[in-house]
Amino acid sequence: MIHETTFVNTGRKEHEKNMEIKKPYGVVQYCKYMKGIDQYLSFYSVLRKTLKWSKNVVLYLLNCAVFNAFFVYRTLSTNKKVKYKNFLHEVGRSWISEVQNRSESNSDDLQLPEKQTTPRWPKQDLPGRLSSDFRILKLEKIVGGGEEK
Repeated sequence: MIHETTFVNTGRKEHEKNMEIKKPYGVVQYCKYMKGIDQYLSFYSVLRKTLKWSKNVVLYLLNCAVFNAFFVYRTLSTNKKVKYKNFLHEVGRSWISEVQNRSESNSDDLQLPEKQTTPRWPKQDLPGRLSSDFRILKLEKIVGGGEEK
């Protein structure tokens, strides 16, 4: 949902200036509907440190989806005392067992690609690389970028 760029009063005042505090409408709506959800998501977060912003977005959305599933499960379930941590463990276990069952059933059809190695330089020097007469080699002066003194 795209919100307008209007600012609305929050109903609070700054202590020093005695002025109404205004916030963007989108921020007010976010705070209104996300009440304690951010706190739940921060306790047992699936987010990991990564440099790619796209991974962070996907993990945040996955985190929100799992929390929404927890909220629906708790609303519809007869067992209202289910903790979010226990729910996450059960979801993780069910995903793992589903993947294991799928891999066991497809293990006969599974054909792994041939292993390819990355070409490497030889671990020893090539013959003749250092066979010249070292007495005739001269050091060259490297021209510096700074000022001469």
